[in-house]
Amino acid sequence: MSNTSEHFLHRFFYPESVAVVGASLNPFTVNFQLINNLVNLGYRGRIYAVNPKGEDILGVKCYKSINDIEDYVDLMAISIPARNVLDVVNSLDRKKVGGVVLISGGFSEIGNEGRKVQDQISVLLKKKGIRAIGPNALSPVNSHINFAISFTQLLELPVGNVSFIFQSGMYEPRFNWLLSNFHLKISKLIDLGNKMDINEVDALEYLLYDDETKAIFIHLEAIRGGGRRFFELLKMASRKKPVIVLKGGRTEAGARTALSHTGSLISGDDRVFDIALKQSGAIKAETLDDFLYFAKAFGYLPLPRGNRVALATFPGGEAVLTTDICSQQGLVMSKPGGESYEKLKEIFPPWEISLNPFDFGVVYSFHTFKNNHGLFIQTMAEDDNVDCMAVQLPPDYYPVRAEDFCPPFLKALEYGKPLVMWPPDMLKLDGKIVHYLESHSIPVFPSSAIAVKCLAALNRYRLQQAFS
Repeated sequence: MSNTSEHFLHRFFYPESVAVVGASLNPFTVNFQLINNLVNLGYRGRIYAVNPKGEDILGVKCYKSINDIEDYVDLMAISIPARNVLDVVNSLDRKKVGGVVLISGGFSEIGNEGRKVQDQISVLLKKKGIRAIGPNALSPVNSHINFAISFTQLLELPVGNVSFIFQSGMYEPRFNWLLSNFHLKISKLIDLGNKMDINEVDALEYLLYDDETKAIFIHLEAIRGGGRRFFELLKMASRKKPVIVLKGGRTEAGARTALSHTGSLISGDDRVFDIALKQSGAIKAETLDDFLYFAKAFGYLPLPRGNRVALATFPGGEAVLTTDICSQQGLVMSKPGGESYEKLKEIFPPWEISLNPFDFGVVYSFHTFKNNHGLFIQTMAEDDNVDCMAVQLPPDYYPVRAEDFCPPFLKALEYGKPLVMWPPDMLKLDGKIVHYLESHSIPVFPSSAIAVKCLAALNRYRLQQAFS
């Protein structure tokens, strides 16, 4: 396959019409939000609501039964009690429905009885030739057409270039925060749930060839689509774009939890998984925090040309600790050239200081009214001995205006050098500065440790590309 439009998942990401079975008129219910998001985000396809009461919802015509919809429906999202799902699936007609998202839970994740019903649904859909996501899944999302199947009342859906494959809806409770406050910009997202039919192999195969996806983030609890094929695709994808994998159920306790969560029985030695992951060229995320912050880094920043980092902090002690982290993560302290020394000498205190790491603490003590940050970043951007930068923002007792303070920082990206930043105090962080920086693709992280880990992840992918 060379074109995503030829893949069966294309209709899930680009449906021309969507029906929501179980849509609710009550704004305090999650099933109301399924329609609300489609309307308020500006999805341009046809929307149908299905509810026995037949009352229109937000101007969307409501049908009492799916059989009352005369038009062909590309995608049908079913969010009703599990006991009623089998009857609805039984009534579906392949000539009238392209694909199904089973949002409802209460199937294989609850035990044998639920699995029996799930298997019956699976057999029915296969006979009808209808592909399905789920059950126990909220999916999909495509920012390029303002389309989201979500229980969260989304305020916005920023267009980005990173795509996600989730086995779980664990992103859902924080989805609005991720898109609005965290400033995560996504291309596509698919939540696979119990993986009764569509699985991570299908999703990876699609995103591998998707030109709107520049990096792929995969959350797994178990591989359902065939381990050999999954790692073959992972290797192919990693050669084209960064692939980051977060795996749950790495311990015996975690595996038991996964079984009760999505009905996934995890088996096998996790060390084997890690080796296969490394051989494929994918990058491993240890935690959910790593996973999400890596997404911001790969979504915002270019790859560094090398591993030489320029570091600047306020407290000298933090410079020491951050230097340690850089070394542990495979980054080395750059050695800026003589021209950089001459440029920065004008903001030195009355004694000589190191260029790397650079001590903003003493610099601001003597040059409070200059944009010392801007001069440092612009100087390092122009220095051929520097590949990337890690810079701490000033404390809140140095009041600065974002429009005066931040523009010189853009020089880093003009020179193709990733720049990561973090504040001394997240609770007192100037929101205008963060908004300015992140709207210009300069990410702000909560700590130097996370910022440096993200730079290191970019560098690891650069190295993998160089040796692949």
